[in-house]
Amino acid sequence: MASIKQILNSTENRQYALPERKWKYYQEWHHTVFFHWEVPVYFLEKYIPKGLLLDTYSSMAWVSLVSFEVKNMRLRYFPPLPYISNFEEINIRTYVIKNGIPGIYLFSIETNKLIEVLFSRLFIGLPYEKAEIERSGNHLTSQNIKKNHLLGFKIGETASLQKTDLDLWLTERHSLYEMCNGKICRFDIHHKEWELLDLNVKIQDIWYEAGQFVINTYPDKIHYAEKTQVVLWGKVET
Repeated sequence: MASIKQILNSTENRQYALPERKWKYYQEWHHTVFFHWEVPVYFLEKYIPKGLLLDTYSSMAWVSLVSFEVKNMRLRYFPPLPYISNFEEINIRTYVIKNGIPGIYLFSIETNKLIEVLFSRLFIGLPYEKAEIERSGNHLTSQNIKKNHLLGFKIGETASLQKTDLDLWLTERHSLYEMCNGKICRFDIHHKEWELLDLNVKIQDIWYEAGQFVINTYPDKIHYAEKTQVVLWGKVET
């Protein structure tokens, strides 16, 4: 387990400098599964807020579903709080740039706890939605009836991965862009370079939307990471 200082001193994987202001949150992401799809630009570009540029790799956009278990979330200077500090998250994202800083833009972000929805909307500024997410061993299921979102998969064996430029492009993103009161704001994030693994996974159910792209097929690329320590800053207008 690395200290916060050690995490902040490890910046070789960043495309831009750490924020000068103090970090605000700490959390750990466990059992992170990345499902990635290559998507034509026209499926997404009109759904990206004005002011953000859709980022592409070899002239193609990408959409990713990222599922993980958050543990030990806490505010700076405070310990983790029972019940609030541990929860499931599933987000659907694409890749964007603003002012030369690459990041992600979320089409949806879901959690299994209503208190997290309320806390995040009121204090953090992220539009979490409630979904029925259940994890049992290596099996995860999720349903968001309001959005007709559906997910079910079982994690199998992992294997070492020799990361490519595309692997790094998809995962080493340290900014999250979101609309805040009609303006684009940025959430800065930092972690050590992802310790990515190849993953054998059985997908039973999957249905989400990202712009005009319907997520209902087997991913073009899959990544897995057992544990990642994450430091986060509060939002800033860009």
